[in-house]
Amino acid sequence: MPGIKKMVTVHFDSSKKRITGILTDNDNGGYTTRELNIDTALPSLQRYMEEKSPFSWLSEQSLPFDIKKENNKLSIDIFSELQNIVLLIRVPDELNQLKDLVFLFLNENPSNFGVTNTVNPLTTDNKSIIAFLLFNTIKTFINGQNEDREVLKSANFRTRQVIAITENLKQELERTKDNYGLSLIKLCQNYIHDWSAKNSKKYVFTPGALNKIKKYKGDLKNLERIIAETVSYVDNLYFGVQGEIEISEWHIHLDTATGGKMETKTEVAREDKYAKTLALLDKLEKAALQVKSKHLKMTGTNVGAACPVPISAPAISDALYNHRGKINNLIKTHPENWETIKNEFRPVMNILKQENN
Repeated sequence: MPGIKKMVTVHFDSSKKRITGILTDNDNGGYTTRELNIDTALPSLQRYMEEKSPFSWLSEQSLPFDIKKENNKLSIDIFSELQNIVLLIRVPDELNQLKDLVFLFLNENPSNFGVTNTVNPLTTDNKSIIAFLLFNTIKTFINGQNEDREVLKSANFRTRQVIAITENLKQELERTKDNYGLSLIKLCQNYIHDWSAKNSKKYVFTPGALNKIKKYKGDLKNLERIIAETVSYVDNLYFGVQGEIEISEWHIHLDTATGGKMETKTEVAREDKYAKTLALLDKLEKAALQVKSKHLKMTGTNVGAACPVPISAPAISDALYNHRGKINNLIKTHPENWETIKNEFRPVMNILKQENN
């Protein structure tokens, strides 16, 4: 603004945790900003910070400081007499305790402000208008900055929340995949235990075999057949060998359970109106097999907790009720599927019983 020669601000710097001073000076047509050492003048400045009035007009002679330069450093010292007037604007600080101070050093000549063409000193009315305009300009600027900062803080907070949720979902997905893999291992170990008892032999998986089973992505209902084929294979491979029989990863052919007629039938079924019902039955069958592998009760709560995204027992009942007609049709069409929930999971058994009645 024309007529402002320099400006001194005294404010609480939240990053430095102390009151600091800044000089903005007109230097060859441009403004430069430098820090001031206000330690010696701070006690005198504090009374200005405690006053309630939003602005005051002062003479430079009445100020408790002067600006001097020593060894290329600026500091505030006892004021000397100059031919300027000073407008002091007070702004509440961030802590709403003391006021931040803005000292505007103005020329005495009002023509710089376009108020008049005369060179006479500013009148009281001139000063009131200038003070009011500058006070509200600074207040509006600061309020805008504070609002922008709050908007930025809110946006940053929401962004951090999205990042945190994404990371949590990523970790949860990894845990779910890991838990699912461990459930596959336990299920296959149960199958091997049963075959060991049936054949009076001891079959054990090597770490490589367990890792291969853990990464299995096929249909759970095929695992029992895969293990049966694996046991038959190793029995023939180690015919006549006594003692423990190790099952390695290369003994297990997981791809034998995919493809062929069954895969084609599933793909065709999933393309029709039964897709959601098929997905529901498959999800419950997988969860039920996990529950069974852990030797837990086949309840709605346990099955719901074993689902990739846990669901409540009432939600399972509602979903089954809404799909009851399609469930019965699918089970009639594919009687070889979903053996566990058909024969051991009460909510599904009830739907089948109602249909038969």
